[in-house]
Amino acid sequence: MIAISQEPFPLDCDPTLPGHPDPYPLYHRLRRDDPVHYSTLTKVWMLTRYSDALAYLRNPTFSRSAYLDLIRAQFGPDHPIVAFQSRELAFTDAPRHSWLRGIMAKAFSPQRIAAVRPHIEAAVDRALKRAAVQGAIEVVADFAYPIPADVISAMLGVPQEDWATLREWVEGIVVSRGLLRTPAMMEAGAHASQDFHDYLKRLMEDKRKSPGEDLLSALLSVRHEERAMEAEEIITMIETLFAAGHATTRNLIANGLIALLNHPDQHRKLRDHPALIAGAIEEVLRYDPPTQAPSPQVATVQSEIGGRVIRRGEMVSVLFGATNRDPARFEEPDRFDIERRDNEHLSFSHGIHYCLGAGLARLEAQVAVGAIVARFPALRLAAEQIEWTQAGRFRGPRALKLTL
Repeated sequence: MIAISQEPFPLDCDPTLPGHPDPYPLYHRLRRDDPVHYSTLTKVWMLTRYSDALAYLRNPTFSRSAYLDLIRAQFGPDHPIVAFQSRELAFTDAPRHSWLRGIMAKAFSPQRIAAVRPHIEAAVDRALKRAAVQGAIEVVADFAYPIPADVISAMLGVPQEDWATLREWVEGIVVSRGLLRTPAMMEAGAHASQDFHDYLKRLMEDKRKSPGEDLLSALLSVRHEERAMEAEEIITMIETLFAAGHATTRNLIANGLIALLNHPDQHRKLRDHPALIAGAIEEVLRYDPPTQAPSPQVATVQSEIGGRVIRRGEMVSVLFGATNRDPARFEEPDRFDIERRDNEHLSFSHGIHYCLGAGLARLEAQVAVGAIVARFPALRLAAEQIEWTQAGRFRGPRALKLTL
């Protein structure tokens, strides 16, 4: 079993930043002593109670586009990352948000997600065949890292020889999406985003000339409320799918394997009953969510949350790792149980900003984790200590070697 640090962190720290191998004791302390916590580093109010988070995520007086206005004021309106995010679904409010979400739902339908299962299974099978020869696997670099980006590349009709290059660009883009954004992070993200943008423009021209059955061809033709998407809107959507799915699914797979191997009874249960995989992935999402906090929203009017006054113009976010282990909502919240009932976690957010890629992330994790558990019944951790990263709001191991 991996050693877990129980070092008490000060309440004025920011648990979404690197350096917290186990943030959950801090989350419990915050929920008890300072449930609506103000981070002096990021200048964001962080919600730790499930009921407060749910009320906030349903409240239309909080605005994502107003948050982007703050980023725009800090880095300038012409910064490539700011310009890109101004077109992104996650940083728009109604009514534009409703139109974008409607057209994305058409292009990213449950049927299209189900149809991509063969691509996921093929990617998983390739990785596990290589691992079987070696007798071990580095989960993050060789398994969880390539799968989500390669699957989206396959869905879009990207030539396979370009998949690795796209993964590198996406890694650079993700760096610029944290709660804490430095000029260096934004510069790296801008270069990666420009390269990604130029590549997609060329690919779109190819698809216009020779459309296929892929997702990109569908995006070029789909209409919603009598309007088709513009080229920049399509590029923004695709970059969002890559960036969000890349970090989220990678960490979901890795965190899931760690949780299972740290709980041998649950590992055996899943190995003996593979049909439990869907519930197992939901429990991983609750127990150790890959995204620890969504992008903030800004209060457009003065509000009160959990007894705290949130002034107009202040930023608010949610600590999913804390809300998902709120004992007021979940029975025995620190217990990992792949057969848990009533598991309505918030790991994909809630309300109008609920993650549109949730279905794909779930499917990828179910196929990947289910396959490795079934194929290697003697799976075990190769190291007692794991270095964790939470940079950019995402939580997962930097590396994870397993003996097969």
